[in-house]
Amino acid sequence: MVMKIELLQPVYVSEANAIHSFKAFANSEFGDLDVSFDVTVQKKRFSVSLEGEDAEVCANLLYREFGKAFSKKEIETDTSYKGFIQKIEPDQILVNIGFELPIAADSLEQLGAGSAGQIAARFGMIPYLPVTVTVADSVETAAFTKEQIDLWWSWKKTSTDRIFVNGATRSQVKAALQKKGHGRDVYGVEKIGLTECVIVCKEKTDGPGIVSSIGKILPSQMGVMIGTKK
Repeated sequence: MVMKIELLQPVYVSEANAIHSFKAFANSEFGDLDVSFDVTVQKKRFSVSLEGEDAEVCANLLYREFGKAFSKKEIETDTSYKGFIQKIEPDQILVNIGFELPIAADSLEQLGAGSAGQIAARFGMIPYLPVTVTVADSVETAAFTKEQIDLWWSWKKTSTDRIFVNGATRSQVKAALQKKGHGRDVYGVEKIGLTECVIVCKEKTDGPGIVSSIGKILPSQMGVMIGTKK
């Protein structure tokens, strides 16, 4: 029996590179499991066919890692969903959880004052950043979960800048940092998605300066969250 699933993870880099990265992840994670898989890109998302005794186990693993694309009729209130920021507008942030939902400015008050665009800039939010959200009863709007907001504040209130890099793998980001001589300026690069990473700067490292430097050789979307305890 073949099991087919659609993942939420958006494909916004070249399909060949995205599939290569996905296969590398799957081959590493599925090593000892009884499963074979095939992956294609449809409508800018991964469509995966799984076959074998461990197909369901692998499907759940992929959902945890890359999210499931939900439809409106599948949504339950008081449940958190993995999503990706789709677009940042002056008055709202659009998040995709399988379909697009707006997060209005009045739902962002826990992140401080300002318009949605100003708050997004303050916290380094950029398109395709993975997030967790809850959905309103009407299934017409969403809000960031308390856990997501707490995580952002825990990062914001440190003495280190963080750089969100979307559109590159962790190894590509690390290679760019090394090539530009910034290996000693950062604590490391954390993977938060297939092609989404966070660079954790050291206390005296200027995040915007790193973006200016590696942006010349790493054509990715980047956002900076500047630590406030400097």
